[in-house]
Amino acid sequence: MTRSSRTGGAPRRRAEHPAARRRARLTPALTAALGAGALALPLLAGAPAAAGPVQTGPVQAGPVTAAEEARPNDDPGLLQVYDANVENLPTTDERPPEQCAGDWHDLMYYMRTQELKPDVYLVQQLSDRAQLDLLLDRMRTHFGEEYAGVLAEDDPKPKTGGECDAFKKRQTNAVIWRTDRLELVKSASPANRWQAQNEVGGVCVNNDQPRTKGVKALLHDKVADRTVTAASFHWPTMGHGGDACADSNTGELSNELTEDGYDSDPAHGATDLYVAGGDTNAHDRRDGAWRTWYEAANGDLGGKYGFRDAVYAHCAAQADPAGCRADRWTLETSALRRVDYVLARKPGGALPRISGTVVPTFADGDRADEELTDDGDSPLGYSDHRAVGARVHY
Repeated sequence: MTRSSRTGGAPRRRAEHPAARRRARLTPALTAALGAGALALPLLAGAPAAAGPVQTGPVQAGPVTAAEEARPNDDPGLLQVYDANVENLPTTDERPPEQCAGDWHDLMYYMRTQELKPDVYLVQQLSDRAQLDLLLDRMRTHFGEEYAGVLAEDDPKPKTGGECDAFKKRQTNAVIWRTDRLELVKSASPANRWQAQNEVGGVCVNNDQPRTKGVKALLHDKVADRTVTAASFHWPTMGHGGDACADSNTGELSNELTEDGYDSDPAHGATDLYVAGGDTNAHDRRDGAWRTWYEAANGDLGGKYGFRDAVYAHCAAQADPAGCRADRWTLETSALRRVDYVLARKPGGALPRISGTVVPTFADGDRADEELTDDGDSPLGYSDHRAVGARVHY
């Protein structure tokens, strides 16, 4: 989703935020930890330079006790997974217009207050390789761990970013992993990516936007000695004809997870787990019934593609499943919509156990920021989209 699809012209402020809040600022602790040079945009040797301004904005971090910090996951039976459309990592200085501003570090702070550090982070809407490097650098600072990642495209062609075009004209998707836990087996272009479809003249065809190219990586879990194929995807918006092709995009996602040798590896055997996270830009329900794309995806509903939806599985065990799902919306436009998902399945049709599902609110991110930095926080959300987190079991 781009900023142009949001309603109203206000910045990313939410009713759940306190009315009065001090502006976020860089703490001396992080300045000392990073050094002055680290506040500039990091670039890999040989990586293409960003075509437009990539705003890093203020970064906040502060000393916390070990008890407050998430720990590395050493359980061989599960992976800690997060998915988020990060909206090109919005910062407090990304304006005008006002609605482009945000505070993306709040989500990092929220993750730090959870029990486990991220093992897999499935990300939509980064600008380019330089911005992925920025995110990886900040994750190392936040979590004290090394992370690596792959993009659908290192240098996507510019397309319109709506009214926030200065900050969002380049968009692509990423798979990120914690290197102490996981190592890359393969994710080579072009077989590691695919293009989602949109409707043109009543027919679903490959979309022309770089932002809708999915990306996948086959990873080896060094703790469990298992393999997992992880994928990040982003479907076209309703205004771009994506909603009409949700059925075909679901089938393509299912196929891509196993195609091109991502279902096995000579050194490690058959893939043990498939995990996908993404922004569908499509409702799961319409007129009181499940949409056909979602029903086909959801194995708990008997869907042929056999995915377990982390939020659906969590809410199914609650007293009011429908109310639980409604509370876990991920995008606010003209209505509160659940369009962001963590989906998982095993080979052979078995559904994996999923536990610890969370959909952190923007207020949760604010609270985590204040808890860990004690220096105040801006009243801006970490994205337009709420993230989804879950522990996916083998």
